Amino acid sequence: MSFRWSKDTYEQSLSSRCWWFTPYDGGQWSDAIQADEELRQIVEMEAALDDVPPWAQQIVARSIRSACPCGHYLFPQPYLEVLDAIGAQAAPDLVHSCFTVARTRKRQAQDYAFCLDAWLASASPEAPARELAALGYRQIDWHETCAALWQTLGERTEVKELLVERMLHSLRWSIKFTFWDGDPASAFGRDQYLGDYARMDDAAGAASIDGYYERPTFCYEQASPRVRRMEARLAELLPDWAVWRGQLKEWWLCAPKSFRFLERVLWSIGQGHPLQPNDRVPGFLRCEDTYPDQAEAAQWWAAFCAALDGWWRGEPAGSGVAADVEKRLGAPTPVKRWLVRLFLYKLVCLEKNGAQLANLVRADHSHRRGTQPLRSPDEADSGER
Repeated sequence: MSFRWSKDTYEQSLSSRCWWFTPYDGGQWSDAIQADEELRQIVEMEAALDDVPPWAQQIVARSIRSACPCGHYLFPQPYLEVLDAIGAQAAPDLVHSCFTVARTRKRQAQDYAFCLDAWLASASPEAPARELAALGYRQIDWHETCAALWQTLGERTEVKELLVERMLHSLRWSIKFTFWDGDPASAFGRDQYLGDYARMDDAAGAASIDGYYERPTFCYEQASPRVRRMEARLAELLPDWAVWRGQLKEWWLCAPKSFRFLERVLWSIGQGHPLQPNDRVPGFLRCEDTYPDQAEAAQWWAAFCAALDGWWRGEPAGSGVAADVEKRLGAPTPVKRWLVRLFLYKLVCLEKNGAQLANLVRADHSHRRGTQPLRSPDEADSGER
């Protein structure tokens, strides 16, 4: 039976169901999809399969659909885990994508949250610095870091206190309600009410986030009366509160440069205006080791995408990244080849249509570079410390 590229063919395919965070999200036919030759060939590969086994269906619906739109702070671990799943012919128990944060990352965030809490309490910078030097998770010069943070925030005002308090609330929310293997948002912040709780198998919980990503629990931060009071007062004080609010809501602990973004927001609070595209924000939180060097990430990304393209085509693997890809995927099969081509095209679409991933994996950026080395799932911290 000959293949016919049509609305029915596409919308009935599994290949139509994995485009979250791209223009093709939703699985509906469009003029752009009709004109997309690469997608047509991917769907044709799927149609040529005798059968798509349940494990492959689950990988499409979970691993490929939920592929990190920002790259994740453990880049490239989440992408390599998709290859591991394809190679093992089994979907993972937990997809490490949006809102997945290991304990180690949460403890880093707690150190910075403690600094902000001390500032709000009108403590001197020496007070939190002494405690963090003795008990903090991050081994950095806390005396210089706290002094720089206090200086950056500048003279205390009601607006600054409210903005810092709102940022701190979001930081604590992320520490509490992000999750990881063995931590379904139950290990941190149990003494803090940060919004209304819902399980994701509840209708209310599922509706809260539209079911875009896997998570066992959810907390609606805006339901907190404290948050509503803070935001109402900020709306009274700041004519541009809508801009500020948008920037505060863009912060995610799972993102590669979450602490750099925190640094930028705190600098803007000290400056008294929302962030502007051309702002040159100095580093004062000493967080460069918490996010990747984009030059290294860009080099790895190019090699990774080339290796995936070569693998599904049946080309010799070579060494380095390509050899690692071949090892993870194992012996090729028609189902695996289709999955890898589909996954590769999802990554291409994420890079092309999402500024978050592009900022990480394109070498032509002008953003501050990190020093965190790239890690694979074999090397990555389990987060148990």
